[in-house]
Amino acid sequence: MKNIIVFSALIFLSLGYYGIAQNKPKEVQPKNNNQTESVQKEEVKKPWNSVCPVKGNPVEEDTPTVEYNGKVYGFCCPGCDIKFARNPERYAKNLSEDGKKFIGKK
Repeated sequence: MKNIIVFSALIFLSLGYYGIAQNKPKEVQPKNNNQTESVQKEEVKKPWNSVCPVKGNPVEEDTPTVEYNGKVYGFCCPGCDIKFARNPERYAKNLSEDGKKFIGKK
């Protein structure tokens, strides 16, 4: 009888874990609640800039993009989009008006 209870509990826990594993991955959200409306993570839109606002390297086509103040920003590598989303005001200032030159500090 004890073996049946233990076996049933293991099956129940396994099914519960499987159900949790099916959830969608978490989206990156900025820490400042005031920026939530103006920063949105995008996957498909073409960026307006040709250099990364975080590191200054050329923008790669396959990295995620972030929309901020009506512009879609592209990045040089995964991870830069997360840094940008945490503090978009700081990193947006690193680009020239046309988005083709990095004018910030590396």
